[in-house]
Amino acid sequence: MPIPTITIHISGNIVAVYGAILSTITAAVQVVTHFKDRVHLLIRMQHNMQTINDPLHQGMTLTTMTVINAGRRPVTITSMGAYRLHPHNPFVIVDMNPRCPCELTEGKQLVAMIDQAGLDLSLMESWEAYTATGKTYRQSVVPWYRVWWNRRKLKRQWRKKKTA
Repeated sequence: MPIPTITIHISGNIVAVYGAILSTITAAVQVVTHFKDRVHLLIRMQHNMQTINDPLHQGMTLTTMTVINAGRRPVTITSMGAYRLHPHNPFVIVDMNPRCPCELTEGKQLVAMIDQAGLDLSLMESWEAYTATGKTYRQSVVPWYRVWWNRRKLKRQWRKKKTA
């Protein structure tokens, strides 16, 4: 019994269209994966907070800063702080839970607390979280042009102090 021979003819155009569609889908999946896999931090502020049954913060009105890792990659937070409008200096927050440096994996958060008694919220420019790689994540309070103008004035002031 002879084996039947099957002949299939595929034109080059069909192969080219198939390859173009497949490579476009692959590229789109890679772009979506890239944006999902990067570090994504959320910074949230809450003012006029009070604690209950905490002897350390008893009777204090607090401002809390929460940094949440909403991305898939872990990130190490080394410090958190804020910039104030010129001529006031920026500051670093030291009361954090857990203590810095802290590695935040997916869905984890870091909470910092500041006594609001010595803090004028009308002077705030932005709240910031700093990573171990040197990247700064910022939650601005004022519009971008005021941030730009304020940083320009601060740099000018720092240059004057440096040369003096």
